[in-house]
Amino acid sequence: MLKKCFLFLISICYFTLGAQNPGDTITIQTFDYSSTTRDTMINFPNNALTYEKIIMSYNMRCKDDVVNTSGSINNIGCGAWDYSCHTNIHDSSRVDSIKSKTSSHNISNFSGNIYPYSINPVYNYYQFYQQNTTINTIISEDTTNTGNRNNSLDFVIQTDKASSKSQFLYRADELTNFGLSNDSIFGLSLNSLTNSNANFFKIRLKHTNDSVLNSATPHLSGFTEVFHSNINLTSGENRLQFHTPFLWDSLSNILVEFSTTNSVLSNSSIILGDSLSFNCGLSSSDAVNIDVNQNESISIPHTPLSTISNEITVSFWVYGDENTLPYNSTILEGLDGNGSRTLNIHFPWSNSRVYWDCGNNAGSYDRIDKLANQEDYSSKWNHWVFTKNSVSGEMKIYLNGDLWHSGTNKNATIDIQEISLGSNGKGSGYFWDGKIKEFRIFNKELNQSTISQWMNIRLNNTHPDYNNLVAYYPFNEGSGNLANDNSINATTASFNGNVIWEQSRGDKISQFFSATNLRPSLKLFQGDYVSSTTTVNVLDSALASPNIVQEKAVYSNHNSLNHDSIAIVSSNTFWHAVSYTYDTSGVVIFSDSLYIDSTINVGELTYYNRYPMAFQIMSFVTPYGAYLDLGTYGKTWYFDVTDFAPILKGLKRINMTSGGQWQEDMDIKFHFIVGTPSRDVVDIQQIWRPQSKGYTSILNENSFEPRDVKLNPNAVSYKLRTVITGHGQEGEFISRDHYLNINGGNIEYTWPVWTECGGNPIYPQGGTWIYDRAGWCPGQASDLREDDITSLVTPGQTHNIDYGVTNASGTSNYWVSSQLVSYKAPNYTIDASVIDIISPTDKVKYSRINPTCGKPKIIIKNTGSTNLTSLKIEYWVNGSTTKEVQIWNGNLDFEEQETVELDAPSSIWDNLLSSNKFYVEISEPNLSTDENIFNNYINSTFEPTPSYDNVFALWMQTNSGSIGLNQSETSWKIFDRDNNLTYESAGGGNLMINSQYRDTLIFDDGCYSFIMTDTDDDGIDFWANNDGAGMARFREIGASWLKVFEGEFDTFIHHEFQVNNSTTYIQEDINTWTFYPNPAKNQVTISGVSNGITDLILLDSLGKQLKKITFDINGDFKKNLDLSYLKDGVYMLKVITNSEEILKKVVKI
Repeated sequence: MLKKCFLFLISICYFTLGAQNPGDTITIQTFDYSSTTRDTMINFPNNALTYEKIIMSYNMRCKDDVVNTSGSINNIGCGAWDYSCHTNIHDSSRVDSIKSKTSSHNISNFSGNIYPYSINPVYNYYQFYQQNTTINTIISEDTTNTGNRNNSLDFVIQTDKASSKSQFLYRADELTNFGLSNDSIFGLSLNSLTNSNANFFKIRLKHTNDSVLNSATPHLSGFTEVFHSNINLTSGENRLQFHTPFLWDSLSNILVEFSTTNSVLSNSSIILGDSLSFNCGLSSSDAVNIDVNQNESISIPHTPLSTISNEITVSFWVYGDENTLPYNSTILEGLDGNGSRTLNIHFPWSNSRVYWDCGNNAGSYDRIDKLANQEDYSSKWNHWVFTKNSVSGEMKIYLNGDLWHSGTNKNATIDIQEISLGSNGKGSGYFWDGKIKEFRIFNKELNQSTISQWMNIRLNNTHPDYNNLVAYYPFNEGSGNLANDNSINATTASFNGNVIWEQSRGDKISQFFSATNLRPSLKLFQGDYVSSTTTVNVLDSALASPNIVQEKAVYSNHNSLNHDSIAIVSSNTFWHAVSYTYDTSGVVIFSDSLYIDSTINVGELTYYNRYPMAFQIMSFVTPYGAYLDLGTYGKTWYFDVTDFAPILKGLKRINMTSGGQWQEDMDIKFHFIVGTPSRDVVDIQQIWRPQSKGYTSILNENSFEPRDVKLNPNAVSYKLRTVITGHGQEGEFISRDHYLNINGGNIEYTWPVWTECGGNPIYPQGGTWIYDRAGWCPGQASDLREDDITSLVTPGQTHNIDYGVTNASGTSNYWVSSQLVSYKAPNYTIDASVIDIISPTDKVKYSRINPTCGKPKIIIKNTGSTNLTSLKIEYWVNGSTTKEVQIWNGNLDFEEQETVELDAPSSIWDNLLSSNKFYVEISEPNLSTDENIFNNYINSTFEPTPSYDNVFALWMQTNSGSIGLNQSETSWKIFDRDNNLTYESAGGGNLMINSQYRDTLIFDDGCYSFIMTDTDDDGIDFWANNDGAGMARFREIGASWLKVFEGEFDTFIHHEFQVNNSTTYIQEDINTWTFYPNPAKNQVTISGVSNGITDLILLDSLGKQLKKITFDINGDFKKNLDLSYLKDGVYMLKVITNSEEILKKVVKI
């Protein structure tokens, strides 16, 4: 009697020992179609029972039983793309470890392996060209005074600051009243009350229509430089003669800008000026920023961000490094409590697109992105703002105050539990390169007006949304490894690595000005002069950025769940013992080696990170989902996971990862079949934690490195089970040899990781599903390799196990999962089992060769220690009282299996129902008694084959795919149930390309197999090649289609059918219409048969109707539809008759 106990999620079902008998099954339900998680805890049976087998049933259907007809939208039905999907069982009592390496020293802003250093400060030098103008003769001269010099101003030329800039407005009407002429200005003078030095002092002038100055909108361009020199300001009047005269147009206002850069600070400069009734001046010495260089990050405290849920605004000023960007970088990332992305800005990615990700819903985040220009993210200072409102569903990006990009229907909420600036959320990768200042986060979506008004102004409590400010880091401290949060939360951000403080030169200051109604009183000079100008090459010294040198050591935490500790054992500040001189373009023109106090050789340290062990019990790749229908009840695969019996006990965590876990609705069960297994699994040991690594890391033994493994002393046999899949352009589509090696020396196991996808039972799919791949196909489980290593090892001893790839290139990444399974001795001496029915069955695994009316195929296995040489096999259909008997003879070792074809009479298929059962029972192994009868019986459900009349036609249209001499890649044959050739395609199997064939076929009653093959593995109608579209159909003589074969079949079609004069079963859902060529350039031909009103409808990929034509048809129909006016892309053609509705994807190229 079969007993079942269903356990859902974490509920527990208990049994007494006597409640379960051999052959009974305990079923554990994990995820189902209604699950809202892919990570939960499950109670597996944990009692004294033993299990002959543990079977995992793996069912998937398209989300909500919907078919994605859009072709590209990824959140409908089965989505659009293929994704890896790994199912893992976690055992916290065991430890996984991952080998990692780190440098022996952290040396900030240094990338070499040999570091000569100085303990004394080092200076670099920068070239600048200044121009000194001398008046030789004053022929004539007029002077104009612009004020009364009633005020003392300390912000005009800030010689006591490292850099400063000021701008002052002089209105045209004032200048006219002062007496300035419509002529060139050749110089000006300032009246100082102090003596001071102003280095790299610049004066720039421009015309403007502004009548007042606004600190939110300083002028940054359009100036004419008229003066650049180092000057000594003395008490009294200081005349500054221009190297380039400035021609005033007498109508415009004049804006005068002063700037200075002082590597050596001087006394404060006090300039005489005047007070006016309007804002006529701006000044700033706020020039500090931080600089990160692809190896640094800033840890932002996350606690103040807990108020962020539905709305957020993130803003900052940035100046990316034009020499490195774009590459794959992240300037800001926040993670939720599960470590999933909830906030992210790729700035930019290597494709120059800026990505704004925000919010997370069940592992999926909202995103908008746009292609950016180089000058948008590098080469100059830019202000960026990123907002989201999950209630309105709007996400927006602003650039320099203007709306740059936006998106809607983005409703995922935000939960930030960890956040880093300058890198990913962990501060461990995707480091950004450039300068940052004025970093702000609000828990509100700011409007554009506020953003624009406040982008150039340091924040204060007059900001309209100040109460919503949760983090504010101006980054203006200028030194140290910490940055202050100037919001009311007053937290502190910490720097990781050598984050450098920088000071902009005076003429480059572009933000954070203060407005004033004071301006200097100028004396302006106009006239006729004889002057001379000399160009002077001036060097400015700047303290080189020091290097923070940290020496590291690794402390092992072996036999624990803790990572190895990496400790800083010493930290010092040194300078690289080289001084550089740069020209005006920033290019090194000279380097000078300085005195070397000592040298550090940077080496590598090996350490291990440890995690609760995660056993990958299933590696599956989701199908390309466009236009795919998996049915209301989905498709189910069955996998023997008995090897994992030691961990499938008690409360365990199960999760699905790697990107495809939410692509379909999932239903996963574990079926524990009570009984004694052929051999007990003593243990399963993980060799390496499953993960993906690049081939260079594998070749260098930095990943999946040789591991010493101690073999369980209580076992007598051992097996390695390995799943390898290749990814990346070269890794996915190029076959490579991989290997396993035991104890070094000669490599014992080498094999190509390569899977032919031509027999994929899930077809047709969207995308490039037909292409062969490295260890996997879309819509299938990844390939499992099993190697018995018993002869190479000794129980209880330690052996070295190594994996590798012999060679690779390009983007070749390999996901590797490998376990060592240890077994006791066989439990039976004489035992045979029947483990599967290949045909007849409705299992998805064998659907390409079913239904059948030929000879059944089963798989038998020797599960006893004695070689299996003979076996009695009985089989029957439905409730038949007559059992067919077949004696098998052969020679199978323990655990060896064989496919057996049963010589069934054709009468076995008589009197079938619409749904049927096929039964198999085995007995008398080696003419003896079977010691375990509970694995001797199996059954399958199946549908009958279609039945056709003795005479029908095969209509065939080849495409342009050729094997040479206009010979088609496609051919067909028909065999009877004894595998005798009955018919084959014209010319002995050689069809011509782009040709139509109509063959009338005459059969005796019986069972036949139609086999069509394509040597190029792309069928006769595949969108991604240039072969055009063909077709193959069975047609009833003088009537309608019997069978329309799918043209996108990859390698083969296997179709079995019965022939008799009194047909009782006819194939349903016959597609009677063809659409060719497909892909099409200018037109597509639609042909078919209809009787009555017929609608032909053209739709775009989103289902929008583009054209509708109605016909009254009686019989055959053929129509050319013009596509020349359409853009290239995917379209749908729908045909609606009084008896059917056909939907076909058509690609316009």
